[in-house]
Amino acid sequence: MATVKQICGTRTSLTISGLSTLASATYVASSAKDNTGNQPIDVVVEVTVATTNTPSGNKQLLVFAIASYDNTNYQSGPTSGTTTTDEANLTLLGVIPMPTASQTEIRSFSVAAAYGGVLPPYFKVVCKNDLGVALTTGSINTSEISATVA
Repeated sequence: MATVKQICGTRTSLTISGLSTLASATYVASSAKDNTGNQPIDVVVEVTVATTNTPSGNKQLLVFAIASYDNTNYQSGPTSGTTTTDEANLTLLGVIPMPTASQTEIRSFSVAAAYGGVLPPYFKVVCKNDLGVALTTGSINTSEISATVA
């Protein structure tokens, strides 16, 4: 009987300008992640954030994705600024609770799981600062998940 093994690929930085200083109630989007070359079965998105300010209000960072099948037309929703119009159209990857200052929080999210088990050919990560204060550190890494049959 064949054995299927999951392989976690190299951790790679995904460009997201402005995450490390993202103001409260503001969105920012990453560059596109192209999944058409290696054709992974999933991509894990790792978000690392912190603030030296004392969080207030909801004390969380919301992490979304927007998908595209042609790297031109992406699903709608806010990707910058503070306007929340069409936020419900974004695909939620997850939430990072941030209850205290000077604590680095790291969370990983499955993109395929957020899209019902099917990885879109292209996606961007969208973050919304819902901390009540600005972030002071922020980065995103990805790792492609593939499978092999032995």
